[in-house]
Amino acid sequence: MKKRFLGYPNWWGEMPMAVYTFIEKHDWEGRTIVPFCTHEGSGLSGTERRIQSACTGAKVLKGLAVRGSAAQHEQESVRKSVSSWLEKLHL
Repeated sequence: MKKRFLGYPNWWGEMPMAVYTFIEKHDWEGRTIVPFCTHEGSGLSGTERRIQSACTGAKVLKGLAVRGSAAQHEQESVRKSVSSWLEKLHL
């Protein structure tokens, strides 16, 4: 099963409309989606569920949410979080 990483900023608990447009333009049947986002307090806030609903036929793995400020100022810590997340997903 082919894996697709789907990254996006989470703005006030929601993905930007451009991400939804991207999702609508592709066939997700038989794909595995690995979501990740940046945010400033809302985390994933249900976006995994919305991705699952929008991507018919896909399997959505547990996503990762990274604070945008941490990505800018705490890069080593974020790098460790990303590595740990990927390891838990066996990727």
